[in-house]
Amino acid sequence: MGLQFGSWLRGGACAAGIAWAGIASAADTPPPAPASSPPPILEAETSGTLMLGPAGAHRLYIAAGEGFTIIDGDTAKVEGTIHGGRAGVLAVAPDNGHYYVSESYWSRDNRGERVDLVSVYDSASLKLVNEIKLPGRLIASGRMPFFSISASGTRGYVFNLEPATSVQVVDLEKKKFLSTIEVPGCGLIFPYRDEGFASLCADGSLATVTVDAKAKGTIRQSQPFFEAETDPVFEESLVDRKTGQAWFITYNGLVHPVKLGGEPVFGEPWSLQAAAGLSPATTEPQHKTWRPGGRRPFAIHMASGTLFALMHEGKPWTQKAEGTELWAIDVATRQVKGRFRVPTAGRVVGVSQDEKPLLYVAGEGDWLWVMDPENGRIVRQMSEIRRPGMIQVTGF
Repeated sequence: MGLQFGSWLRGGACAAGIAWAGIASAADTPPPAPASSPPPILEAETSGTLMLGPAGAHRLYIAAGEGFTIIDGDTAKVEGTIHGGRAGVLAVAPDNGHYYVSESYWSRDNRGERVDLVSVYDSASLKLVNEIKLPGRLIASGRMPFFSISASGTRGYVFNLEPATSVQVVDLEKKKFLSTIEVPGCGLIFPYRDEGFASLCADGSLATVTVDAKAKGTIRQSQPFFEAETDPVFEESLVDRKTGQAWFITYNGLVHPVKLGGEPVFGEPWSLQAAAGLSPATTEPQHKTWRPGGRRPFAIHMASGTLFALMHEGKPWTQKAEGTELWAIDVATRQVKGRFRVPTAGRVVGVSQDEKPLLYVAGEGDWLWVMDPENGRIVRQMSEIRRPGMIQVTGF
């Protein structure tokens, strides 16, 4: 039929008339109908939830965008993700049983009704198990000293600007807000043991806040110990919550060791550059030398006392520049024991806390480099780590 109809189109109505009369060739005989086949068997879709195994020493957490990526450092593979709202900061419970995220949301994304909270996630299923409402906060970005927890993990501390500075205390066991402690002229949160926290002040001093059983704070303020106007301290300086040992590091690379407590003990400051056999950095506008820089440019391996610092060549006030070298410094001898080139400039650094640690650097080009901290050798890598804001490791 189709063939004859085509002929009519090409050559005339006669052939078409024969076709319509029912006289057709064998080619016009329709093929036999195919044998009927059984209907397909439809299977119902099922869904399930994969569970994370126990946190190993080489598990790390990277903040990128509005969320946190959990990565196995031994394989450089993603294990899971946790969502985070605006200015979200992640804290890991000491027993790795829960993840806590301080965050803010608006009902219409960037406007409307606002809610501020600490969200609690189960570390195995990554399911949300609780939300601790906060009485409101004002914060600019997600940095680790904006939210932290006590050494035992029983309390959380949330930094707040309203615009006066304060810290909100949260009971992480009973999942409730406790109190607001004002820290006028000071900011950031560096917890020490279960006693309280320290904050850095605008005049270069240290505020030590002892928090009692009723979540009331007693503040003691030290004399200035750094030059706040000419050589400020990095927000992402280092504190071991378990011991209260802190290393506050300035833009010029001056390390201030401080043992936090009700009466903090200030050690003798020392220079990262001098540890490498160089002259200390100065604030002279044209003085170009090696300086620390990045979003979170420091990490420390507590057992060996090795401080890792991302370093770049620059002039004063280049503290945001990413590091092209990673320096390994013995904090006891104050000597650089290794200088490692990074394949792509590093923005954040972390190190695991076990006997055979791994070193992690993430930054330019969305790369994560897993390195041997003894010699800087690249042992594995992964890509697509979009503009990382922090690296956290198990056990620190």
